[in-house]
Amino acid sequence: MLARHPFPRLHPVHRPRSALCFLALLLFLPIVHTTGQPATPTAEPVPTKVSEPGRGLPAILTLATGERLAVDAFTLDGATGTLVIGTATRSIGRAELRDISFTGRQAATNELATGVADLKAWKERALKMLERFPDCSSILLLDEGEYTYRPDGTNVAKYRGVVYIAKDEALGQGDLTLGFDPNRERITVHHARCLDPDGRLHTLAPDQIKISKGSSDGVFFDQNQELSFSIPGVTVGAVIDYSYETETYNPFDRNFFQSFFFFQGDEPVGDSILRVRMPADKPLYYLAPNCPPDKARPAITKEGDTTVYTWTMTDMPPIIPEPYMPPRRDILPGVVFCLQKDWDYFFNRLRPMFEKRFQLTDLVKKKVDEIVEGARDIHEKIARLYLFCQKEIRYISIKGNLASNQVGHPAEETLKNRYGDCTDKGMLLATMLKHIGVEAYPVGIRTNTAGRAIRELPIFDANHCITQVRLDGRIFYLDSTATDYRYPYFRDDDHDTICDNPMKGELASVPLPPPEDNQTQIERMLTLRPDGTLEVDYRSTMNGTSEADSRYSIRNMKPEEYVREVKQAIAGLTADYELLVASHSDPLDFSGPFTVTSKYVLNRYAPRSGSYMVFEIPFFRMRFGEVSLEKRTYDIVYTTTKSRIENITINLPPGFTVKYLPPPLRIKSPYVEFEVTYDQKEGQILLRRTLAFPRRIIPVAEYASYKADLERIARASDERIFLEEERKGKEASR
Repeated sequence: MLARHPFPRLHPVHRPRSALCFLALLLFLPIVHTTGQPATPTAEPVPTKVSEPGRGLPAILTLATGERLAVDAFTLDGATGTLVIGTATRSIGRAELRDISFTGRQAATNELATGVADLKAWKERALKMLERFPDCSSILLLDEGEYTYRPDGTNVAKYRGVVYIAKDEALGQGDLTLGFDPNRERITVHHARCLDPDGRLHTLAPDQIKISKGSSDGVFFDQNQELSFSIPGVTVGAVIDYSYETETYNPFDRNFFQSFFFFQGDEPVGDSILRVRMPADKPLYYLAPNCPPDKARPAITKEGDTTVYTWTMTDMPPIIPEPYMPPRRDILPGVVFCLQKDWDYFFNRLRPMFEKRFQLTDLVKKKVDEIVEGARDIHEKIARLYLFCQKEIRYISIKGNLASNQVGHPAEETLKNRYGDCTDKGMLLATMLKHIGVEAYPVGIRTNTAGRAIRELPIFDANHCITQVRLDGRIFYLDSTATDYRYPYFRDDDHDTICDNPMKGELASVPLPPPEDNQTQIERMLTLRPDGTLEVDYRSTMNGTSEADSRYSIRNMKPEEYVREVKQAIAGLTADYELLVASHSDPLDFSGPFTVTSKYVLNRYAPRSGSYMVFEIPFFRMRFGEVSLEKRTYDIVYTTTKSRIENITINLPPGFTVKYLPPPLRIKSPYVEFEVTYDQKEGQILLRRTLAFPRRIIPVAEYASYKADLERIARASDERIFLEEERKGKEASR
């Protein structure tokens, strides 16, 4: 699957993506808090370059009169086309054309046939593959990408996809949207056609191609445009075939040439082919993560002054999703390549850009002095500056070149604007910290939900920027895009990653915090009455991601909405309840931990049978969806560590004694730590339960034991307490 990323944008973007390929969209887009689908713009038909002048393709033209012409080369530029037949060249107006079908009269290695015969052969193969994968919605029969690096530093990425549509849910694969920067790139659509189930061929006409301004949701702004089209005739049982290329005629830097190509996806793949064409005197550096050893090394051939590297994989099964599985790029076989073997050029190219923007101006100094005035110590100063960048600098991304994409804007500019993206916020915070004597740098990471960053080769593989802080001999990290995290905590998808620091010329590990840094502490006082009515007094205190998630959820609710949510949760226990208190601390107050408090009464909650009362602690059950499968293929992957501590005091009803208490349980492994104990003292049961997950990744080899441990914990949470009412007088003597 083609994935092009000359310069990934360091901001969160979500675009609809067909399963058949990556459609030349930027691969390295972060998966962070903003995940809403952008609105689709209204696209107006505009003159579209179907092929660049001087690089025409053989074609069959159907004129408005119905006449068909076989031409040796055809290009369309705006409203005028140019066709070549033999040695003759003539122009033709767009209005004179009814249809264009590009043919395969050039060498098969360079151009792609568009007749019916080859599509029928593809369909035969599809039907055979469908016998192996009857539940698939589509089959990617051909997945062919080719990258060419030219001697002048420009480059071209070509792609061809052939897809069989097996079910209705795959019909959208005939709708393609390709993003490009018109100041640096141009797209040529070579062909787009469909063989329907009745054997009829449908081809895309030039006027069916539309170009529109790139989508924006009011947060992300760039110069990108979108080329889109819908292949005609697509229905279940059809074969679609399309080919396009993206030429980067004005690259940011002619020494940067890099990309990532995957050979597998969510549907079966017939043939997946990657070619990289390089000038013979230019070495190519590559990795092949997750590829079998016999497929990791390319076939290398010479074509004149060009060296061609080719990787091929065939008959690839679909990826079967699992709960909490790794990000796709961590499991898919792929190839990543670039021009450099080490980080020297990368760091040397970016360092001056960072230094230019990392300027402590009078305006920045004045603002820092204002913010930290009266702070008790250095940590309170850092906390105040952190909160300012989180809350007072709106998240808006404006991108247009290498500097703004990778380095951001000068600190003073961001301060004046009061908006910026992750690079701008990271730069501003680091600059502000410099004024209070704290060494700090903006650093690039790839968030852990987007897969492990490639650091063995010097490629732009960051999708996010955070701030590295060096204080008192230790290094820690802050993320000012995370508006609900209290100092010194930072976003969970930043944890356990690798950052690049161009200003220092270093790579460094962003550590995985201990479970105590993502902890929920719960205190509950439960008072039982003789009729089974239960009074509950609840208080929880949080930090880290648990705290941030709660702050975010609650600050986006109206007070009445919050009360309604609490009532709905309690109503899941019993319809007969009284809510007395439902409150929380101010989610915008970052001076201390976030707390939640509630008081409620569950009427006749604990059932009675004669002299016995059966008591189940409310909201005590635990379930773990990640171990629902009998066996797994992939590791379990969390975003971070976490822990939970519960202290529960149960006041027994007068005249009742404990008949049965669940046994204690203790589990300790590298991946989970759990303990629950029940103690009795006069008139009370004291229960303590702790649960911690100290690792982020559970290897699939450890799944069986991990599953067994979590299932034991789940069963322990189902235990009930049995109480017996003491009998007195004549009744007790019987």
